[in-house]
Amino acid sequence: MQINFIIPSWHYFDDPFKLQPYWELYYATILREKLDSKSNISFTDLRGKSKNNENFENIINQIEENDFYLYWIMKSGDANEVYSIVKKLRQKYPKSKHIAGGTHIEMVKDECQQIFDSIIIGPGEENFHKAILEGKQVYKDDYSKIPFSNTTFPDRSFLPKESVINNQMFKQYGNYDATMVYFSRGCFYKCAYCVYNVPNTLQAKNKENIEKEILHLKNEYNVNAILLKDEIALNPNKKIFYPQMEAIGKSNIIWRGQTTSIGTKEQLKIAKETGCVELSVGIETVDNNVMKYINKTWQSDKIITEFIQNAKEVGIKIKVCLILGLPGEPKNIVEKTINFIKTNDIDYVSLSGFCPMPGSPIFNNPEKYDIETIDKDWSKHAHLLFRFSDSEFVGLPFKYKENTSWGNSFSRDQIVDNIKQVQGWLSTRSMTY
Repeated sequence: MQINFIIPSWHYFDDPFKLQPYWELYYATILREKLDSKSNISFTDLRGKSKNNENFENIINQIEENDFYLYWIMKSGDANEVYSIVKKLRQKYPKSKHIAGGTHIEMVKDECQQIFDSIIIGPGEENFHKAILEGKQVYKDDYSKIPFSNTTFPDRSFLPKESVINNQMFKQYGNYDATMVYFSRGCFYKCAYCVYNVPNTLQAKNKENIEKEILHLKNEYNVNAILLKDEIALNPNKKIFYPQMEAIGKSNIIWRGQTTSIGTKEQLKIAKETGCVELSVGIETVDNNVMKYINKTWQSDKIITEFIQNAKEVGIKIKVCLILGLPGEPKNIVEKTINFIKTNDIDYVSLSGFCPMPGSPIFNNPEKYDIETIDKDWSKHAHLLFRFSDSEFVGLPFKYKENTSWGNSFSRDQIVDNIKQVQGWLSTRSMTY
């Protein structure tokens, strides 16, 4: 069997090679272990080849015939592009089958059943293999039945080294060869704007497998830094946190990751000792009233401030992740956001525009959040507006009612202007990357 895993262009990223197609590589690695030696798995990597590029169509036309084409769609912003690829390949190779999984597939499964021959709901460790051998339309597994703790790590040799290792991920800290890793998957929170709490728990790698993966990366790729992409890098479960930190610490590398504002000072101190140089914190908003609307009531400006102060005391730089355009924003949100950044002496900021993600509570119940319309054109479901360039203008695929439960709402143009103001302020201070 000839199997081809297709990675979309990730058109919404300024530099899509800063991140790696971890889950595609992960599932391809597991699939190869399950198939016989005569089967061949290849990759088509479309990162950096924008759909607007005139050569994009030629690239798709050059994809060779395979028995199966596989896709893992994490972000809805990739969906239309993948749909168009499937359509073109069907026309060219009508006997080939197309199999897809990922968050987008799970959230709009009825739509995806019309596009793909087989779709995977939940984890794909067992079901990519089953879909290839059996060909049923829908495969579903519960994450609780698929342990993540002792699974293999991705074989990055499916792709050229320069596609999975780069020195841009830690450029603020020096010339480090780095890649992306996941030592856990899922999140136990239920934020109203988010769908990355799938599964709605934290499934963590065990200490031994973390050590194996880092050692492999050091030996095979000379990696000396890792980006920990877990939703919550500082695991609140001490029985998981301490072994994970021990595994990272003994590897003698530096790392950065993302976490929540409820990490303790003890956790921050240990993270620093294991090589942590920076933590991204998804606070999303500096307004306590907005936090109520988006179901982040476990967080407040006081909790955030304490976390930032603790991080600074132990020597970890902080990058705050913010979203503008969320429900409930006050009219002074720009001033309030900038004042918060200045007052807390934030090191870096990752500012996004709000996007009602398919499957999120806000998307599923827009009336509750006074949203009048949501555009179902998935190509508009991006969130990086003006972060890296003035031409970056794809996103905000929704419209609030004029009069809302929190008063007069921002129009789309006003949200755009708010984002421009804050992004401009950050850019002049070199606070984005």
